[in-house]
Amino acid sequence: MCVRCAEEKPAWWLSVCPICGKTVCHSCATFAYGRYFCCNACAAYFFHGDPEEEGSGE
Repeated sequence: MCVRCAEEKPAWWLSVCPICGKTVCHSCATFAYGRYFCCNACAAYFFHGDPEEEGSGE
C-alpha cells in the first residue's frame, strides 16, 4: 500500500524510498537521480546528504 495515496497497488507499481524506507506507488513518488523517492525532501537529502561538520577534516 502506498503511504501517500493509501491505495493498494500491485507490487511492481510500488517502490521503497532509499532514504526513509516508506513505500510509495510510482504515481505518488518523486523520480530523481534514477530512483523513486517518497518526497522531494528525501530526493534532496539523497543528492546533498548531511552538511559537513566543521573541524572534522584532516
